[in-house]
Amino acid sequence: MNGSKALSVMLLLLAATIPSVAEFSTLPDYRKDAKKVTLRECDSSTTHVTMYRSATYYVTEAITDSGEAFIMLYLNRGEAHFLMKADGLQDRTDVSREKWYEGIEAIAPNYFKHIRGIPKSDCYLAEEYY
Repeated sequence: MNGSKALSVMLLLLAATIPSVAEFSTLPDYRKDAKKVTLRECDSSTTHVTMYRSATYYVTEAITDSGEAFIMLYLNRGEAHFLMKADGLQDRTDVSREKWYEGIEAIAPNYFKHIRGIPKSDCYLAEEYY
């Protein structure tokens, strides 16, 4: 096997071992399949945070009045996914935890304080669903 072919094979094998965004291609239909648990209001009630739970995952969905969405999916097996959707765009983007936090801090500062445990957040529990 020549050098470039060997390198190509090694890169292909390496790529197969690295998790990719493509592996996480579909978000479960949590609004339909999971139970709505809580609704929190933050940022002078301009950020609406709903938590959903199912037997295998939970989702926290924060939607701002201006159209941005921040979604965190946590699977019971320990896997977490962070997604963002910018205002005016249809598709959600899988992003790193750090990028997700940066987006929330910029758009919804009181929700950011709430999830990071920083005092003086204006978030409150608006509704619990049973």
